[in-house]
Amino acid sequence: MGFLDKLQETIDQGLKSSRELFGKAKEKAKDLGEIGVLKFEIKQLESQAEKLVAKLGSKTYEVLTVEGQQTVSSDTPGIKEILNAIAGVRKEIEAKEQQVRNIE
Repeated sequence: MGFLDKLQETIDQGLKSSRELFGKAKEKAKDLGEIGVLKFEIKQLESQAEKLVAKLGSKTYEVLTVEGQQTVSSDTPGIKEILNAIAGVRKEIEAKEQQVRNIE
């Protein structure tokens, strides 16, 4: 094998390694992008859950003071719907967190 053959082989190996590295970097960038989007969506859902919890507190106060009820339960009209909405948002958050774990 002559000098030019060895040089060509070295260049070919370098190009092959570069392509493989670029492919891995491209996949990692894609994964990081997906994780970023999912984490942003999780933050939005957490904010939505916080608003629902505040709404729950407001509705509970209303039921106890304005409507004059002595007790509030998870079956109280108005309260039940808010609790169901909070549970739904929590399930969405858990699903998105699982997606993040699957990508990582």
